[in-house]
Amino acid sequence: MANQQHMLSRLKDLSQIPYIVTLDDDPVMARIIEETLGLKNFAFTQSEQLLECAGEMSPVGAFVDIHLKGECGLDIVPRLRALWPTTAIIVISGDESDASISQALASGADDFVRKPISPAEVVARLRVRIEDLNDKNRMNLLKFGDLKVDLKHKTISGGKSQLILSAREIDLLAELIRAHGTIVPKDVLKRELWGSLAVSDNALDRKIFEVRRALREVSDNVELHSIYGIGMVLRMRNQEAERTLLNDFDAKLKSTRKAKTTSY
Repeated sequence: MANQQHMLSRLKDLSQIPYIVTLDDDPVMARIIEETLGLKNFAFTQSEQLLECAGEMSPVGAFVDIHLKGECGLDIVPRLRALWPTTAIIVISGDESDASISQALASGADDFVRKPISPAEVVARLRVRIEDLNDKNRMNLLKFGDLKVDLKHKTISGGKSQLILSAREIDLLAELIRAHGTIVPKDVLKRELWGSLAVSDNALDRKIFEVRRALREVSDNVELHSIYGIGMVLRMRNQEAERTLLNDFDAKLKSTRKAKTTSY
């Protein structure tokens, strides 16, 4: 237990890396959600396991199944909401009754997804809930790694310098930061920047070019990536190395939980 807590305390040092948590006794479901979102997933099968770790974690999203072996996933949601006030908590279940949705939302969940899940729906619902939470906690200053974006004064700063950007370039960067490492489709970016005004892809590409150039001038750590045919995502330069660290933490936590179970 002490070894597990020591590992978890180190997880806070990696708080800039977005990750999710799932509570589901079906390992296939956990893998589907991880692959769909493209984010590291810390998978738990029992609520007790998750609660032992939750205090040291800060996921951007949590997916909780209602029908677990021997317990109800909804019972843990109020405690997760208290621990993770800015995390998007989404309940998943094959239960088709409207009562399940009402119970999930009443317990503190932000949304509900029915099984079998649709990858597109999972991505869309998580993005919407993250944006809702950002709206509730919106401030003039946004941060991503060493990058700081001042929405009021239209400036960005990093470890190298500070620049003033146009309003739309700031809006573009803000939208990407608020996505917490998830991919933002280009159509969504155009709608956020220009509303209902019809603009060409070239107009967006020009803004992307300017933002990418500005990022190179202010920071060595933050990069804007194009995902061909899908959209844009903001990432840390060393994100793959940090993703490996998250995987190592996950493997050690699973090993610790297995050893603890075997000792009983």
